[in-house]
Amino acid sequence: MYLALKQHFTKESYDYHTYNGKVRASEQSFEQRRDRYFFKKLATKYDDSEILYYFVANFIVDPKGYIKSFSDGNYQTWKIHSESLGYKLRQDVSLLLNSYCSPYQDKFDKIFHIEDKQHPLVLKHYLAGDICLETLVIFEKCLGYVSKFDTKLTDPIWKDVRHRVKKYEPFLVGSCERYRQEILTEIRTKL
Repeated sequence: MYLALKQHFTKESYDYHTYNGKVRASEQSFEQRRDRYFFKKLATKYDDSEILYYFVANFIVDPKGYIKSFSDGNYQTWKIHSESLGYKLRQDVSLLLNSYCSPYQDKFDKIFHIEDKQHPLVLKHYLAGDICLETLVIFEKCLGYVSKFDTKLTDPIWKDVRHRVKKYEPFLVGSCERYRQEILTEIRTKL
């Protein structure tokens, strides 16, 4: 599972869900790894679905997937974000809308506006650590802004963020309808 997720998050061509998490690796090659005890310890601590999200949470923090940088803290933080995703989304939308004066319903599209190849407001706030990656993924899943950004942004920072968003998207569960309602609720509370 680790090798499949590592390829998913590091290689553009591999998709964990398309290949059902399969990679070419033998048990013999696993036994030769120096970090095999880490994986065995992890297997006793978590069940399969928890291990999947443990790795996803850690690959989001460190896309290169170095085992030494993996921690339970990253997983716990990810679990908290996942459990309060609606609340976190509303907070992030509120923060983005606070950059503009009312009427807010007319301003929501402006957070995605690119002018003179400068990063849009949503990307600036993400890079500053003000909003979370999950918010960007939800916006992509429900609104589909990445293709528009691809035509106007060519810098390596955007390419890295784009890669994270696209690779994390299949692991974020929830319906677009629910997320749209959260966004509209936040816009209405601002009116």
